[in-house]
Amino acid sequence: MNNLPAYRYLRGYTIDPAFSTQLDTFGVNETFYRIRWEADLLPGPIGEYFEVIDYDPASGCFYEPVDLNSAEVLSTGGLTPSEGNPRFHQQFVYTIAMRTLECFERALGRKVIWCRRYDAESKQFLPVDRLRIYPHALREANAYYDPSKKALLFGLFRAGSTINNVNYPGGVVFTCLAPDIVAHEVTHAILESIHPHFDENTNPDVPAFHEAFADLIALLQRFMLPEFLVHQLTHSRGKLDEFTLLGELGTQFGHALERGQGALRGAIGQYNPDTKRWEKIKPNPLEYQEKLEAHDRGAILVATVFDAFVRLYNHNTRDLFLISEKNTPGPELIGRLAREAADIARHLLQICIQALDYCPPFDITFGEYLRALITADFDLAPSDEQGYRIALIEAFRVRGIYPDRVNTLSVESLRWNQPVNFNPKETLMLAEIGRFLKDYIRDLIDTKKRDKIDKVSDLIQSKLHQIISGADENFGLYGDCDEKESAGFLEKLGMTSKYFSLEYEGQKYDAVVPDETRKSKYGKSFRVEPPFQVHNVRPAFRYTREGRMEEQVLVTLTQRVFLKNKDGATISFRGGCTIIFRMSDDYEVEYIISKSILSNRRFANQMDYQSGKTTQGHALHDTMYEGDMQDQHLSFKHLHQSTF
Repeated sequence: MNNLPAYRYLRGYTIDPAFSTQLDTFGVNETFYRIRWEADLLPGPIGEYFEVIDYDPASGCFYEPVDLNSAEVLSTGGLTPSEGNPRFHQQFVYTIAMRTLECFERALGRKVIWCRRYDAESKQFLPVDRLRIYPHALREANAYYDPSKKALLFGLFRAGSTINNVNYPGGVVFTCLAPDIVAHEVTHAILESIHPHFDENTNPDVPAFHEAFADLIALLQRFMLPEFLVHQLTHSRGKLDEFTLLGELGTQFGHALERGQGALRGAIGQYNPDTKRWEKIKPNPLEYQEKLEAHDRGAILVATVFDAFVRLYNHNTRDLFLISEKNTPGPELIGRLAREAADIARHLLQICIQALDYCPPFDITFGEYLRALITADFDLAPSDEQGYRIALIEAFRVRGIYPDRVNTLSVESLRWNQPVNFNPKETLMLAEIGRFLKDYIRDLIDTKKRDKIDKVSDLIQSKLHQIISGADENFGLYGDCDEKESAGFLEKLGMTSKYFSLEYEGQKYDAVVPDETRKSKYGKSFRVEPPFQVHNVRPAFRYTREGRMEEQVLVTLTQRVFLKNKDGATISFRGGCTIIFRMSDDYEVEYIISKSILSNRRFANQMDYQSGKTTQGHALHDTMYEGDMQDQHLSFKHLHQSTF
């Protein structure tokens, strides 16, 4: 019999340490966080998902690791919050990391498997059991996720000399003690594990989406803290569109910078350096066309989702405000408003995370994310009695964020459609893939340990790759199809079976054919020659808002080519899709979300962006990513410099 508790309670800050020294907020700036109990947790802490390593490179020392299973910690619900105790810092980063991870696993309906790490010595991608967290890795105003190390690095720095009501001038600020910064960085790592190609900087929305999505997860979690939520709503008389700390991110960090800018970013309002006052964000459709810097552009998406939040909150509480129209809301009403705000935040958080499964696996745009949000929510609650989809559509519309190639901004148009343009033979091919998954996915469903899930997934992905590539002749995916019919099927998945050319500004770009492919002799059987990958085969089990269990299998396919012009200029270009199968309907295909590798329009847009023609002079190469035109990946270290 297992007598271990289900949860572990650990103390920590709700906002930033500085708010514990202000009379108004000291009573609500500390709370008990409830996280999953890990029975085999080692000092560090070192658990199933995270390994906290407290090494300070500047001083060349390791700090003593905290043991969360010690009597000292267990008897008091965790160490007392303290800026001067490294062991509390270790406890806190672990706490917020676990809390954030649990939000994802609950919404996704599956375990998080970290993205593999490339090992230069063996030239292989190796599994990553635990993400490493370094609370005191940097002596600078920065914190970032390092994809090469599979680690989170948090900085510490001295506050500027500006005198304000938040920081002590010259005092030390620890980024590892800001819950929103920790959640933000953990989200970057989880997002990479779900969509590893979201770090390829192919359009201005890609780096902005990374920042916006991480901000959204951090901010929406703040509404799950009851005492803090009640405190802030009391001060704003129940209003969400007036100044509160609920929508402010990185407050202590922002004040500690020499320029003293206030919170780093705001979801509902922001600090105006000219008026030196907080001002509510007003929707401006031109901003999405004009703002291209990653954080500025990402702030538009954050403000859009929070606009939907405020719309839902105002709609659902309008009767309560009418009742108390002439009176200041009392404690009972504030409590009721807080519960409503928490419920909306919880549902929006679930929708935002689940929408990742309905996105294309690369080259994400805000418009495509809107479609993913609408589709995810439709699967969560087909009736939408509370109006979540309408609120999201309104919020995106007033900011001029529109998906590409939809007829209207209705739910019917925005929701991804079932594949209706597949002919009978192609439909049979999809059914064959579903049959394969039905036979093999049970091994994955019955696997509980993460390391085994990774191994079993790898085997299934390898087998599916053989089937789609035509290498597994025994399976006979393409049956009696001729080469043209087989190629047509692949093109509807966003891929191609032959090398090709695209054009940009009158120049022809030819796909580079690897030497080993030129030498291969496949004979008459059909083969997919440009390399492609089966990135994910993952079952997902999640509850809808109506209490039903949705059972799906997600498959992501991507194909990458290098295109070169006559002058030798080379660029990387991708195609592929996300396929969603519904288990309860005998593995029928529910959605195919594809982006064609043969799209000359998308290729031209990517070339315009990466060559700087659509960036209004922003130094993208210096500030946002590393590498040349062939292989441009976001650098979170550079992206977060002085903005965390």
